[in-house]
Amino acid sequence: MAELSGSYTYRSFNPTYVMGDQTPQGERGLIRAGDPHPLALTLKMAADPVGVEGTIGWQGGGLDLNGTVVSGERSRFDIVGTGRPRTDTAGWEYRYHGHLSRHWPEGVDQHQTLVGSVIRITPHNGQPGRWLSPAGEVFSFIAVKQSLTAPLGLYDSWTYRSFHNNPTPVYYPTAPQTAHLILQEAIFKLATIPGSRGPLGTIELPGGGVLDISSSTLRPAEGGEQFSFAGIGRRDTKAFGWEYFYDGHQTRHWPEGVDQRAALVGNVIIHAKPHGEAAPVGSVYPFIAVKQ
Repeated sequence: MAELSGSYTYRSFNPTYVMGDQTPQGERGLIRAGDPHPLALTLKMAADPVGVEGTIGWQGGGLDLNGTVVSGERSRFDIVGTGRPRTDTAGWEYRYHGHLSRHWPEGVDQHQTLVGSVIRITPHNGQPGRWLSPAGEVFSFIAVKQSLTAPLGLYDSWTYRSFHNNPTPVYYPTAPQTAHLILQEAIFKLATIPGSRGPLGTIELPGGGVLDISSSTLRPAEGGEQFSFAGIGRRDTKAFGWEYFYDGHQTRHWPEGVDQRAALVGNVIIHAKPHGEAAPVGSVYPFIAVKQ
């Protein structure tokens, strides 16, 4: 199922739409979710050999995804999307069924695509008898994988480490000291989608803490694009109330390099809610995030 892993631009479509004027304004009657900005769908392998997990997100909300995959000529999948507790999507449930579309050897400018249908299991938005989004509605969807050569290739999962901002040598010139370098490890799950000013996604911390990425921007730069974003602690996790601001750039790709991996480097500042004496508000630390 590794072929399904990655970040996709997701749109679902209104099944009652028949004809339009074939203009951007007319298409708004066809696109059910993903207008004006497409949704960010991210998938990866789960611990189960036939499992898949991920997220589907938009500015201010999202669903967590878990499901199964049947591999074959065109992998088929069944995925359940559930809302996050203590957020605006709490109690939501959607179910997705689809498959990986065919790759045509003679095709030109084709992108890997997931196609299928989605059903809303639980109603939301409104009140009983007057739901704006009732249970049972079914929509078709298309999710197009973001190109490996797309600008700013920040999408995907990254192994993140921040380091103590201490210039004192730890390992040189004497034997290793009691001090250590690594301050924190986490997983960045980033996606860039058309219409967004910068990356979307989450930062997963050890012990279940989750930060949602917001207020992001991207800036072209020679050798590797620059980025900045905020990580806001999710309400239903131990990170609630935390605020981190990240700024950095993507490292250069060396044509003659051997076994190199894309990496993000920069620094992070703790902006709210100190984490004890070791992490007061205003603390700044360097970081490196290596693409998985």
